[in-house]
Amino acid sequence: MSFAIDRRRFVRVAGGGAVVALAGCLGDDDDDGELEDSDDDHEDDDGDDGDDGELEGSDGMVYAFAPNTIAIIDPEAGEVVDEITEDLDDEGWGDPRITADYSEIYVIRDSPSQVLVIDTEAREIVAEVDIGPDATHMYHPNDEEMWAHSDDEGTFYVVDTDSHEVTEVVESGLENEGHGKLLYHEDFGSMGYATNVNDPGAPVIDLENYERSDFIEFADDDEQGTHYKAYCPETGLAYVEFGDETVVVDTETDDIVDTLEFAGGMYLSPDEQVLGVLDGDDVRFLDATSEDSEELGVVSVGEGPDALRYHESEDTLYAVTAHTHTDEASIIDVDELEVVDTVDIGDIVRPEDAPHLHRTGVAGDGYFVSPADDDGIVAVVDIEAREVEHVEVEEGVDTVQYVGDSGVGYSGRLR
Repeated sequence: MSFAIDRRRFVRVAGGGAVVALAGCLGDDDDDGELEDSDDDHEDDDGDDGDDGELEGSDGMVYAFAPNTIAIIDPEAGEVVDEITEDLDDEGWGDPRITADYSEIYVIRDSPSQVLVIDTEAREIVAEVDIGPDATHMYHPNDEEMWAHSDDEGTFYVVDTDSHEVTEVVESGLENEGHGKLLYHEDFGSMGYATNVNDPGAPVIDLENYERSDFIEFADDDEQGTHYKAYCPETGLAYVEFGDETVVVDTETDDIVDTLEFAGGMYLSPDEQVLGVLDGDDVRFLDATSEDSEELGVVSVGEGPDALRYHESEDTLYAVTAHTHTDEASIIDVDELEVVDTVDIGDIVRPEDAPHLHRTGVAGDGYFVSPADDDGIVAVVDIEAREVEHVEVEEGVDTVQYVGDSGVGYSGRLR
């Protein structure tokens, strides 16, 4: 079987035509802080039992995206309970993003360049929305809109969540090209921040007027761009990856207040107290309440950590990170700053010429879920029990979305 791996493994950076691998992309944002918990607005998606006695809805389910199927997995049962296959043929997928009320999943379909909309109650595709080419990431800054970024154009396509139509196209990248992300929080009001791997700073996006209103320049250096980003609400500080450094911005003034000598994917804990940063084979944990970005400690996990997700037990904060160079994931006790276990989550495809690799993951209801495209399985890890179920889906499965609160830093909340 031939299936696309370029979208999951690397991102094409426009302008020069080179393919540059960006570790941790896709489904990672993602790797950012998220908006307020949407549990208060969440109504149970489960409907009444149908005539056949099967439960409807998708509450607590995991949607797994493969070339020829979208498998719906019950993580508690450790099995596929339903599939969407109609009109799917050798697909490649980008970011999935769930609405704040969990009623719809939006997912980027590589070819044609579209956003597919899935009704989680009916478990079916209800819309196909054309967007710009080479899309990777998608964001949900408010209940009414999804913002999908076209890397080929350096623009955001704004999709209305009621009409399922593109209502605006927002120019973000300075050169109208480049792989980009969006950072938003309710603290920002009608403004947001973008990143772009081709631009030496952070575009400021007016979300109400749908335009780039300003640009925070980090350096007069066209050789470096911005990528990962996060926001810590208690301090009002935004963190932006810039080359091999992390630039810290005061969102009250848009002034640069610090530069940290490391960079990588950034993941805020559900209680917004800890910011985890992937730094090579290490995970650095920062105090997200510290205006000085105080470092709590460093945990060495080795083997290319990615997709850091959290789980709060009654007395312990856990983080789980999938490895890109092995078939394992590490379970970290964040309070004790140590790896407490490693578990087998299956293997991914590793192109020989890829300088960086990526594997995605999502957390929900005490589970860490990560696909293994080479093995064609989705691993469901019970974090506290440290037990794993390998659910067979299809070779090439590489993207997952949990229906429910996935915590800060992924798509369980608005950002």
